[in-house]
Amino acid sequence: MSMLRQVLIRTGMVAGGMAVGAGLGMLFAPHSGRVTRGQIRVQLNKAQDEMTHMGGQVMQHVDSVLEKGKQVLTNTHAY
Repeated sequence: MSMLRQVLIRTGMVAGGMAVGAGLGMLFAPHSGRVTRGQIRVQLNKAQDEMTHMGGQVMQHVDSVLEKGKQVLTNTHAY
């Protein structure tokens, strides 16, 4: 399995886990609605930061693959 595919799968799993966790937190919250919403907001912000980081990793990998492709094409045309 390619690294890009693994990163995309992990990203989806994190997003799905955060959504499920937020929903369960709202259902079983021992706090008031205001406190619970604040906690969910904090967790969603953390998830957003992590997704942004993962997106950056994906872009670095894509850039690396594109660069390698360009090198292969350049070397092929040199012959």
